[in-house]
Amino acid sequence: MQETFNKVPLYCQLASKIAEQIENGTYQEGDRIPSERELCNIYHVSRMTVRLAIDELVRKGKIEKSQGKGTYVSNKSIVQSLNNVYSFSKEMEKQGKISSTQIIKREIVPADYKVAKHLGIEEGEQVVFLERLRLAENVAVMVEKAWFPYHSFAFLLNIDFTKKGLYKTLEEEYNVKINRAIETFKATELNSHECNLLHCRKNQYGLLVKRTSYCNDKTICYSTIVSKGDIFEFTVQLGQ
Repeated sequence: MQETFNKVPLYCQLASKIAEQIENGTYQEGDRIPSERELCNIYHVSRMTVRLAIDELVRKGKIEKSQGKGTYVSNKSIVQSLNNVYSFSKEMEKQGKISSTQIIKREIVPADYKVAKHLGIEEGEQVVFLERLRLAENVAVMVEKAWFPYHSFAFLLNIDFTKKGLYKTLEEEYNVKINRAIETFKATELNSHECNLLHCRKNQYGLLVKRTSYCNDKTICYSTIVSKGDIFEFTVQLGQ
């Protein structure tokens, strides 16, 4: 690694590199990242650069230090358990925040470690991948990605989602009704692709919603939703 022309400090470059590996699944939640010495050897930087990068990632909540054990990817997501099936994107539609959808990608891809783990399949198995941009009055508000096991959902490659929504199509035409789901919410730093789609500045923080959906206790989909942090406000009512 070396200093760039815009004078970004070397430790910031290293911190960004490690953060990117956390986001793309190279390092999973709870994984131990390489030691300071190992990072020095991998990236050919000084011990001081590594320490400053680690401190920066700790400050951002990406990783945690465990005395005498090492440094680990943080696991600070809050799991919201609800009695009824709840969908973040559906709620946004009900509130009138989503008015149209654009298909960004629709393709067959091999499942990476994270997707395979959530879907309960083998890493490398084929999945149908959908990436959609959700808009409110032509303003991009959310990037939604979804992965379905290919052997059961190959038909998704041929559906015209401009006429009917994804989950409505599954329920009404294929009798696939989501009756249980787990969603986690956490803050996230938007990557360059997401910033481009959402027309926002780089290095902006937003909301990440991860969801695993079930039909009759069978996992059918793993999905993520990313939005700009200033788009939504959540209110929780406690008690009667």
